Amino acid sequence: MSKKNILGLILFGLLVTGGLFVGADYMINQGYKEDIQHNQLDITEEDNSYIYTKENADIDKETIDIDPNDAKLEQNEKVSGKPNSDDLSLELADNDEVIVDSETTNSSDNQLSDSANAENEETIENAYLASSEGSDEGDVGLEASSNNNALSASTSSLHEESIDGTTDTLGKPVLTAPEFQLIYDANEVDYEAYIPEMVFDSKIETMLDIDNPDLTLKAESAILIDIDTGEVLYYKNPIEAVFPASTAKLITCLVTLEWCQEDEEVTIGDEITMIASDSSKANIRQGQILTIRNLLEGMLLPSGNDAAYAAAAYVGRKSLKRPNAPKEEAILEFSKLMNQKAKELGVKNSCFKTPDGYDALGQYTTAFDMGLVGLAAAENETIMEISRKSRSRNLFVSGEDITWENTNSLINKNSPRYYSKAVGLKTGTSTMAGKCLVAAANDGDKGVLCVIMNSTSSGRFEDATKLLKYGLGNTE
Repeated sequence: MSKKNILGLILFGLLVTGGLFVGADYMINQGYKEDIQHNQLDITEEDNSYIYTKENADIDKETIDIDPNDAKLEQNEKVSGKPNSDDLSLELADNDEVIVDSETTNSSDNQLSDSANAENEETIENAYLASSEGSDEGDVGLEASSNNNALSASTSSLHEESIDGTTDTLGKPVLTAPEFQLIYDANEVDYEAYIPEMVFDSKIETMLDIDNPDLTLKAESAILIDIDTGEVLYYKNPIEAVFPASTAKLITCLVTLEWCQEDEEVTIGDEITMIASDSSKANIRQGQILTIRNLLEGMLLPSGNDAAYAAAAYVGRKSLKRPNAPKEEAILEFSKLMNQKAKELGVKNSCFKTPDGYDALGQYTTAFDMGLVGLAAAENETIMEISRKSRSRNLFVSGEDITWENTNSLINKNSPRYYSKAVGLKTGTSTMAGKCLVAAANDGDKGVLCVIMNSTSSGRFEDATKLLKYGLGNTE
């Protein structure tokens, strides 16, 4: 055999051997990559099952209070979710309405276009509110006979669940939201990817099994509840996923009162720098010394996000048993306490990420859930005493003297939307949430509470008044 033939055979053998090696390597690597992808999927699904406990302790956009004449925000986004009930029509209708969003805007930080749909009544109301030191966010105090953590026997059946975890409050697995990620522009984030399918269990179904009255509201979602019996009197899209805005401060106050005495002193730290630049503020400053009572009033009257973060950091460090814990850790711990408290109250379809309710990835609630939170707040003497005030003067331990105005028009006698029987509770506004209100009213021995989510500036007060009057059985 010639040398050329031998050399050709050798080269052919080398090529065949090399091809076999490359093929084997490809098959091995492909199988390895498939194993990695499978493991990543499993890990993601496992992490998603704990999304309710991984709280985003971020700053809040929903609870922003400012001069209502300073800025206006356009509401373009809606959160959607459907319960498993053929009896309820729970899809959010598309809404192109431009709303005034004074709770989520600070004129010194953002200059936004005026709403093309501003109503004459809103202009009158803004003129009234502009004279106050507070913002457009407000709360009214509900009268209650029980103490801070007490729940009446008539509503205890709503709050039976234990706090052994939070994973069972969620539906299908969803993405786990990163910590401290606020939503400034809904067009830049896929916020719906962080909101699970809403749970619609037999308990909720039973409570909503009523002869629902035919009432017309501007709100996308609402509910009316008898405070004494816990009976649902009316609902509209009650299990629809929505953003809570500053109504989340009600649960912030409930948690704070569980951990603190009203006269405890808090030195304000740099945690207040965590709030969004367009937040509503109580205008407290680092180094000032306030009592817990001062912070509660700062949250409930001017809807101060700074007050909410100061209280959250203080309570979070208490829970961690680390007085010098970094502010981020303290706020994250507090958000976990918020969700634990929510579950204790029977909440099924909510996840709270921020102590002030500012729009954040993974944060959501429903009108039904906020009704449960509202019932607990309505039974808390301190919250009710504060939120029914039209204004409150506070003298800080460090010597400062400040007066806060309540932003809830229902209880301000000089407001065209004043309702004499209203007694609380909390307003809320954000780009994602729209205009919200948890309100209560009493007439003699009868008390009712309503939740208005994603309405308009004037609509939230009109909706609330209509529901409260219906619940009390009068139309005056």
